[in-house]
Amino acid sequence: REETAAYLDWIHRSGCQATAHAVGDLAIEFMVEGYEKALAATPRKDPRHRIEHCAIVDPDLIRRMAALGLCPSLNPGFLNWNGSNYVRYYGERMKYFMALRSMIDAGIRVSLGSDAPSGPMESMALLDACVNRTDRSTGEVLDQTQCISMLEALRLYTVNGAVASGEEHLKGSIEPGKLADLAVLSGDLLATPKDRILDLRVDMTVIDGMVA
Repeated sequence: REETAAYLDWIHRSGCQATAHAVGDLAIEFMVEGYEKALAATPRKDPRHRIEHCAIVDPDLIRRMAALGLCPSLNPGFLNWNGSNYVRYYGERMKYFMALRSMIDAGIRVSLGSDAPSGPMESMALLDACVNRTDRSTGEVLDQTQCISMLEALRLYTVNGAVASGEEHLKGSIEPGKLADLAVLSGDLLATPKDRILDLRVDMTVIDGMVA
C-alpha cells in the first residue's frame, strides 16, 4: 500500500499522468488511496490519472474515483469468454464487476480497452459485452446490473478513450480539425438487435485519413 502511494505520488508530482493495472478491489483500493494522498499533497487540475481494468469495485470506490476525476479503462469483453467462471469465483460481487453503469451514473469518464494485441478480445465482442453481459462460450446470462446502451458503449470506446489519453482535441469523434480515424462496419450498430451484434464485422479502417 505504501509503495503504491509513493510511486503514484512521484508520478503525480512530476506532472505526468499515472496508471497501472489493478483488477481486484484491494489493488484498486491501493491506487485510489494513493491518488487521494497525491492530490491532497499536490493539487493539480484535471490530471486524468487512470486505472487499467479496474474490474471489481464497490459503491465506495466508485464514489471516490468520481471525486478524484479518475479515468479508469475497463475491458468488459472478458465477460464474453470467461463470464461463467467469474460468477463461480465471485458470486454476488458480479454486481460490481466491470461496473460501467454505476461509473457512468457517477460521472466517471470511463473508457473501454480490448487488451489488443495481447488479449483475445475484438471490438464487436467488447461492445456485445457492454450491452448483453453474456458468456458467449456457455450461454450464461450474467448479472445485468451494469449493462449500458450501445450509444453509451460507443461513446466510451471513442470520445472517452480520447479524453483518457488527453487527445480529445485530435481524435475520439469525427469532426473538422481532428484525425480521420474511423471504422466502417457491415451494419448500423445502433439499429442492430442486441443479440446480433456479433454478426457485424469491420469492413474497413481509416487511420489519420489513410485506409488501413
